[in-house]
Amino acid sequence: MAPGLPLAPFTALRVTVAPVQSWHADSAGWSRAVTWATTRLAIDSTLQAILEERGIGRKWAYASDMVRIAKRNPTYASDPYSLGVARLRTMEMKIGAAIPQVLADNLRPFTALGDTRYALIPFDLRAQGEQVVLRLVLVDTRARSLVWAGDLLAPGGARMVEEIATRVANLVIEP
Repeated sequence: MAPGLPLAPFTALRVTVAPVQSWHADSAGWSRAVTWATTRLAIDSTLQAILEERGIGRKWAYASDMVRIAKRNPTYASDPYSLGVARLRTMEMKIGAAIPQVLADNLRPFTALGDTRYALIPFDLRAQGEQVVLRLVLVDTRARSLVWAGDLLAPGGARMVEEIATRVANLVIEP
């Protein structure tokens, strides 16, 4: 594995990339003006475009695929924008630890229908002053366990979407 590419071993596998799950604005400043629905879609689509441009292509399933699966299977798959990540925020991020039951149950239909085993979940995007922190996990949906966890720091403001998507992609594959 190349230094700085902790998720590179997963490029050969099929992985589901979930939509960004939550946004927490700072009490003052630029972050209060962020329109969450628009920003979430922009981050998800920009990340997909960058990963596809770098060669991952359609090997991975993306947020848009999860939305499509949910629309086609409304009685089987839950809302991809509400996967039940609240307990991740307080969970000790120990590799091999069991993921919260509700999250595991909500993810499994997506990975089963998308023919993937792993899911990369950007679960908490938080403004901190002039920057943003994105917390992400990679989980094994069959074993229902944590495979990797990390936090990314990026500048906030106008370039936030592109910076976040690029930094997530940089965990997976070189530019």
